[in-house]
Amino acid sequence: MPEVSTPVPGSRPRVLVVDDEKVVRRALQRILERDGHLVTLAECGQEAIDLYSAHWKELDVVVLDVMMPDVDGREVLRRMRELNPDVRAILSSGFTVESDPSLSVAGTWVLQKPYTPDQVRTAVADAAAGTK
Repeated sequence: MPEVSTPVPGSRPRVLVVDDEKVVRRALQRILERDGHLVTLAECGQEAIDLYSAHWKELDVVVLDVMMPDVDGREVLRRMRELNPDVRAILSSGFTVESDPSLSVAGTWVLQKPYTPDQVRTAVADAAAGTK
Protein backbone atom coordinates (compact mmCIF):
# COMPACT_ATOMS: atom_id res chain seq x y z
CA MET A 1 0.00 0.00 0.00
CA PRO A 2 1.40 3.42 -0.92
CA GLU A 3 2.35 5.98 1.66
CA VAL A 4 -0.18 8.77 1.99
CA SER A 5 1.22 12.18 2.72
CA THR A 6 -0.58 13.73 5.67
CA PRO A 7 -0.18 17.43 6.34
CA VAL A 8 1.51 18.31 9.62
CA PRO A 9 -1.03 19.95 11.95
CA GLY A 10 -0.96 23.68 11.34
CA SER A 11 0.80 23.33 7.99
CA ARG A 12 -0.75 24.16 4.64
CA PRO A 13 -1.37 21.35 2.14
CA ARG A 14 0.73 21.02 -0.99
CA VAL A 15 -1.63 21.31 -3.95
CA LEU A 16 -1.43 20.25 -7.60
CA VAL A 17 -3.74 22.46 -9.70
CA VAL A 18 -4.72 21.01 -13.09
CA ASP A 19 -6.68 23.12 -15.56
CA ASP A 20 -6.27 23.74 -19.28
CA GLU A 21 -7.25 27.41 -18.87
CA LYS A 22 -4.29 29.55 -17.86
CA VAL A 23 -6.44 32.22 -16.19
CA VAL A 24 -8.09 29.58 -13.98
CA ARG A 25 -4.75 27.97 -13.03
CA ARG A 26 -3.27 31.35 -12.11
CA ALA A 27 -6.34 32.41 -10.12
CA LEU A 28 -6.27 29.19 -8.10
CA GLN A 29 -2.53 29.59 -7.59
CA ARG A 30 -2.97 33.14 -6.25
CA ILE A 31 -5.79 32.11 -3.89
CA LEU A 32 -3.90 29.15 -2.49
CA GLU A 33 -0.46 30.77 -2.26
CA ARG A 34 -2.01 33.74 -0.45
CA ASP A 35 -3.00 31.22 2.22
CA GLY A 36 0.52 29.77 2.35
CA HIS A 37 -0.02 26.65 0.23
CA LEU A 38 2.73 25.30 -1.98
CA VAL A 39 1.20 25.07 -5.46
CA THR A 40 2.29 23.11 -8.52
CA LEU A 41 0.55 23.81 -11.82
CA ALA A 42 -0.28 21.50 -14.73
CA GLU A 43 -1.95 22.73 -17.90
CA CYS A 44 -3.15 19.39 -19.26
CA GLY A 45 -4.07 15.91 -18.17
CA GLN A 46 -0.88 14.24 -19.35
CA GLU A 47 1.30 16.82 -17.60
CA ALA A 48 -0.71 16.22 -14.41
CA ILE A 49 -0.21 12.45 -14.68
CA ASP A 50 3.53 12.92 -15.22
CA LEU A 51 3.87 15.35 -12.29
CA TYR A 52 1.79 13.18 -9.99
CA SER A 53 3.76 10.08 -10.97
CA ALA A 54 7.01 11.80 -10.03
CA HIS A 55 5.81 13.65 -6.91
CA TRP A 56 2.67 11.98 -5.51
CA LYS A 57 4.20 11.39 -2.07
CA GLU A 58 4.83 15.14 -1.77
CA LEU A 59 1.31 16.25 -2.77
CA ASP A 60 -1.62 16.45 -0.39
CA VAL A 61 -4.47 17.57 -2.66
CA VAL A 62 -5.16 17.68 -6.40
CA VAL A 63 -7.59 20.24 -7.85
CA LEU A 64 -8.55 18.70 -11.17
CA ASP A 65 -10.57 20.21 -14.01
CA VAL A 66 -12.96 17.60 -15.39
CA MET A 67 -13.16 18.84 -18.99
CA MET A 68 -9.75 19.02 -20.66
CA PRO A 69 -8.89 18.44 -24.31
CA ASP A 70 -6.11 15.84 -24.10
CA VAL A 71 -6.90 13.58 -21.15
CA ASP A 72 -10.06 14.41 -19.22
CA GLY A 73 -10.10 14.77 -15.46
CA ARG A 74 -11.83 11.44 -14.81
CA GLU A 75 -9.09 9.57 -16.68
CA VAL A 76 -6.39 11.60 -14.92
CA LEU A 77 -7.94 10.67 -11.57
CA ARG A 78 -8.14 6.99 -12.58
CA ARG A 79 -4.43 7.01 -13.49
CA MET A 80 -3.49 8.83 -10.26
CA ARG A 81 -5.39 6.21 -8.27
CA GLU A 82 -3.28 3.49 -9.88
CA LEU A 83 -0.33 5.05 -8.03
CA ASN A 84 -2.20 6.12 -4.92
CA PRO A 85 -5.72 4.81 -4.30
CA ASP A 86 -6.08 7.38 -1.51
CA VAL A 87 -5.39 10.47 -3.65
CA ARG A 88 -7.37 13.41 -2.32
CA ALA A 89 -8.86 14.99 -5.43
CA ILE A 90 -11.23 17.88 -5.97
CA LEU A 91 -13.07 17.66 -9.28
CA SER A 92 -13.69 21.12 -10.71
CA SER A 93 -16.55 21.47 -13.17
CA GLY A 94 -19.18 23.83 -14.49
CA PHE A 95 -21.66 20.97 -14.13
CA THR A 96 -23.42 20.00 -10.93
CA VAL A 97 -23.50 16.50 -9.45
CA GLU A 98 -27.23 16.49 -10.23
CA SER A 99 -26.66 17.25 -13.93
CA ASP A 100 -23.58 15.01 -14.18
CA PRO A 101 -23.74 12.14 -11.66
CA SER A 102 -20.30 10.94 -12.79
CA LEU A 103 -18.86 13.79 -10.68
CA SER A 104 -19.93 11.86 -7.62
CA VAL A 105 -16.80 9.72 -7.57
CA ALA A 106 -16.11 8.00 -4.28
CA GLY A 107 -13.37 9.68 -2.28
CA THR A 108 -13.47 12.97 -4.18
CA TRP A 109 -14.75 16.46 -3.56
CA VAL A 110 -16.52 18.68 -6.10
CA LEU A 111 -15.81 22.35 -6.70
CA GLN A 112 -18.44 23.83 -8.98
CA LYS A 113 -17.45 26.62 -11.35
CA PRO A 114 -17.73 29.50 -10.97
CA TYR A 115 -16.41 29.40 -7.43
CA THR A 116 -15.31 31.95 -4.88
CA PRO A 117 -11.94 32.07 -3.12
CA ASP A 118 -13.66 30.93 0.08
CA GLN A 119 -15.15 27.91 -1.69
CA VAL A 120 -11.67 26.99 -2.98
CA ARG A 121 -10.18 27.34 0.50
CA THR A 122 -12.94 25.22 2.05
CA ALA A 123 -12.66 22.48 -0.59
CA VAL A 124 -8.88 22.26 -0.21
CA ALA A 125 -9.09 22.23 3.60
CA ASP A 126 -11.79 19.54 3.54
CA ALA A 127 -9.90 17.39 1.04
CA ALA A 128 -6.63 17.74 2.98
CA ALA A 129 -8.41 16.72 6.18
CA GLY A 130 -10.35 13.96 4.44
CA THR A 131 -13.71 15.40 5.51
CA LYS A 132 -16.80 16.21 3.49
